[in-house]
Amino acid sequence: MPVHNFSNLNVLIIGDVMVDFYLFGDVNRISPEAPVPVVEIASKESRLGGAANVALNISKLGANPILLSMTGRDITGALFLKMLRNEGIKTTHVLQNKNRVTTLKTRIFDDDKQVVRFDEEDTDDVNEAQETLLIKEFRKIMANERIDVIIIQDYNKGVLTKYFVKQILLYATKHEIPVAVDPKAKNFFEYQAIDLFKPNLREFSDSIGYRINPKSIDSLRSGAEELRRKNRFKNLMVTLGPNGIFCFLRDGSSFIVPAKPIKAADVSGAGDTVISIAALAFRQKIAMRETAQLCNKGAAAVCKKIGVAPVALKDLK
Repeated sequence: MPVHNFSNLNVLIIGDVMVDFYLFGDVNRISPEAPVPVVEIASKESRLGGAANVALNISKLGANPILLSMTGRDITGALFLKMLRNEGIKTTHVLQNKNRVTTLKTRIFDDDKQVVRFDEEDTDDVNEAQETLLIKEFRKIMANERIDVIIIQDYNKGVLTKYFVKQILLYATKHEIPVAVDPKAKNFFEYQAIDLFKPNLREFSDSIGYRINPKSIDSLRSGAEELRRKNRFKNLMVTLGPNGIFCFLRDGSSFIVPAKPIKAADVSGAGDTVISIAALAFRQKIAMRETAQLCNKGAAAVCKKIGVAPVALKDLK
């Protein structure tokens, strides 16, 4: 399979961003204070998460990411901006607001096993004034940059309000810019007539109200036909975990691209990688079956690593 060149693409990524913080150590005893393990910390690491991980994936795949989001004006937000700069990703369109809290997910690991995770965040929708600033920044980007594809990465953390989503889609439709969406439940049906819609299996099943059999093309196709009646997507890509990827295309054709069995260390971040590869390949008009094969390879490379990690072009060879 050839590895494609995406270096000529400008990608606008819009969505919720976060910092993923990891504490790695060993458990050798139980606390005398309570029946809980004592983790002796050996190392710490901060990584870009959410839409920022998508931007990092886009950069590592050779394209140019333009990230639009909003964080808090807080310690985590300052760290987040520093991490973006260290990766060579522009912070120009990451707005900071004193009334928001930057999402921080902290995970503690005993060797390669996660012991606990705790989150510090604000999941309420941005208020009207903050929403206005985001829309103004979006229009500024569209007026000054050549955007080849838009990725909407929704984590239900409040950046993507229903009105903001509507403004993005109206502009993209008017100017014929393809849009790829990785949805979450709250706005699931706000994403109408999307060029490439990428829920995971659970989100897909929840959206139509019954369990889908990931190994049955008939079950998957039936669900896809029902979902298309609800949100009129053009092309659907459903990640099925170890069962691969299901595709339902604009022309009505459908197929499963199976994934090779791997020993997954951690699945976090795999969805970010899949939407990144899929959006780039879609914009380059690569056949969907080959796109899904590339996505499977990228997701496998990420799942072999502990924690959120991007994929690079060399990982797809």
